[in-house]
Amino acid sequence: MKAIRNNQSEHYRREPNEAFSQSRSVTNLYEPHTLIRQEGDPSDSIFFVESGFLTLSKTSSSGRRQILNFIFPGEYCCLTRREIYTYDIESLSFSSIRSIDKDEFNSVLDRSPNTMKQIHEQMVMWMDGLDELIFLLGTKSSTTRTASFLIYLHIRQMRYLINPKYKEIPLSRSDIGDFLGMRVETVSRTLSKLKELKVIESYDNNRIKILDFGELCQLAEMDNHCPYHNSKTGKKDCSACMGRELRIIDQNKT
Repeated sequence: MKAIRNNQSEHYRREPNEAFSQSRSVTNLYEPHTLIRQEGDPSDSIFFVESGFLTLSKTSSSGRRQILNFIFPGEYCCLTRREIYTYDIESLSFSSIRSIDKDEFNSVLDRSPNTMKQIHEQMVMWMDGLDELIFLLGTKSSTTRTASFLIYLHIRQMRYLINPKYKEIPLSRSDIGDFLGMRVETVSRTLSKLKELKVIESYDNNRIKILDFGELCQLAEMDNHCPYHNSKTGKKDCSACMGRELRIIDQNKT
């Protein structure tokens, strides 16, 4: 379903490069929680997120939902050689999504090295996080999972959301649980534990501020490969993250 773009989404807005913008592409606007494509649909299009957020997810025969990835403003998604989509594509918020036919997209790649470079950088970033993601989902500790997830969100925000005043991700605790393989109650208890440890603080029901990024890295068992680890000194430089706001808009409360 298309929707009128809200003002807040403009703060997230990212434009594709010139070659993509001049291609035969179409921009559609979606309301929150709109199913854009369903698993099994023909994979006829590539998508670029101009504003808003998407999830890629699968649902088991028992009805259990597993979020595979979050797509941020400025990212491409559905780059596949398969003939069908193997996941559901859903909007998390009011979203502006530019779609392009696969053949037209391949034509853009042929004449635009810059587009290929952008996609390469995105794929490298995703691959760099793949081993962490496998470890994250395989660990038995809910604290380790949640701490890793907060770091993951923080890094994605820093990369893709330009204006720090509007670093908001419209996630519910249910969405977090569906990504981490945890029950909503477990997510809530774990966030409360992190607050008791004074690693994070929350206010206004949905804002989360990281108070001790170094401790958060240790809880996430990322002590030796923290993204802010200085390989020359052997120390972590967490000063850039101390006190940073990580805002999660709890859809269960709005």
